[in-house]
Amino acid sequence: MSYRQWIQDIRDQQRILSLPFGLGWTIDITDTLTALAAAGMPARVEAFDRLRFDDGRTAFLATPDPTTTITDGPSDSFTADVILLPGGSEGGVLSLVRRYPDLVVVNGKRQRVWANGRQVHGTSTQRDATPGWRNVFAVARSLTLHGGHADTIAARTGLSIDDVQAALTALGAEVVQTPVGWEAADRFALIEWTLAAYPGVGGVQTRWKRDVSIDVQADELIAAGGVISGPWAAHQYWPEIRPHRLTALFAEHPGMAGLGYEPASVDDATVLVIVPQDTTILSPPDLGCCTDEFITAHLIDRDRHAYPHTGAVQILRQLLHFQADTAYDIRQHLPN
Repeated sequence: MSYRQWIQDIRDQQRILSLPFGLGWTIDITDTLTALAAAGMPARVEAFDRLRFDDGRTAFLATPDPTTTITDGPSDSFTADVILLPGGSEGGVLSLVRRYPDLVVVNGKRQRVWANGRQVHGTSTQRDATPGWRNVFAVARSLTLHGGHADTIAARTGLSIDDVQAALTALGAEVVQTPVGWEAADRFALIEWTLAAYPGVGGVQTRWKRDVSIDVQADELIAAGGVISGPWAAHQYWPEIRPHRLTALFAEHPGMAGLGYEPASVDDATVLVIVPQDTTILSPPDLGCCTDEFITAHLIDRDRHAYPHTGAVQILRQLLHFQADTAYDIRQHLPN
């Protein structure tokens, strides 16, 4: 079975969580920022869902988000001066409808109407995502490799104990409680699900280039607070991979121009900077300079320019199986 086929089969067949199509998409806004600058309205990324213009105004970034609200957590007090829709996708429009219930949106071609924050007429394949789904994947990533009691999982993931317990409840029969803590009912099956079913990091992405080696760029971005993923991170496990560009994740978008970078086209980019909506991937206290093997494999799989390195997905998959099996054997021989 090809590596793509087992991933697609799990995504199609999984019933653990409700993960609607489009969930976790990362939207590239490089061209949006370039167009704004050309129009005399330069702006920078302030968060996964907002921009700040040089004149101080803020803009709510209406990107596709097939959940009932803009975030899975409590709503913030952010009030935008401007609403910005990067492209004409229906998904972005629906993000606006959910955030601003007084808007009415009509798609005459498809005979769909949205009002009061929801669809009120027409056919739709949309469904709500399971609340806290990002926390569920964070707990699954930790539990498959390390097991542990709820407080240990919370310490490893950076989540609260309440969030961990809610995630364990959502995982249901996929996890079991043992005298040494929580374990996956089937370690390999839960690893496969966690790898394949994860929808994505969400948020926004920008493209940049600089005429220095990839390793130099990686060192600079790590020093600036970034966490590297994609083929460069996989190279740390499998030296045969020769990455030609970086994927760097930041909680806050860095000043790339000040670091010597310039905006780039899809084909010329040496760095993809992502400000993810899924902050759980950046929250583990011992994260280090690279994303974990799960997120690294996911971002390689989703990046068409990383296609020559798709063998890395299989390598990381095998590595995770080995790590989980070894760690489980060690836990069983430790004193309670």
